[in-house]
Amino acid sequence: MISFEDLKSILKKSIEWEKKLKDFYDVAEFALKSPESRKIIAALRDNLVERLGVLSAINLKKYGETEWVQFAPDYRDEDIVPIGQIRRDSTPGEIVSQILECETKFRHFYSSIYMNLTNRSQKDLFDSLVKFKEHQISEINNLLNSDLLST
Repeated sequence: MISFEDLKSILKKSIEWEKKLKDFYDVAEFALKSPESRKIIAALRDNLVERLGVLSAINLKKYGETEWVQFAPDYRDEDIVPIGQIRRDSTPGEIVSQILECETKFRHFYSSIYMNLTNRSQKDLFDSLVKFKEHQISEINNLLNSDLLST
């Protein structure tokens, strides 16, 4: 488990991970040979860029003094971003499954932070981030269950 000194350091780490995931999408889009896989990666990358805008726009002053946050999941960058787990011949389903795993880890990270905060406004912020991730996970699950991946 890791600790964060303040809210700014938590969001900074989260944005770093989201940017690494965006870089991963960029590389995967060009590396994959399946047109369907490239199309899915491009759509997910575009969604990620929107998320980065939301995270970057959070006004931290609105949430007051941040308490010391202990017991956050001890994720390393390679635990979050699925580098090396997708190959040139990966199917769209394999790609989306890896991304689902990544987003699930993000949700777990935000949920763990939420559970360890006592400041109400900060808890509300992380509750909204958990719900944000749950919505993304739902969209990815819908994609996994769609006919698009079987083409």
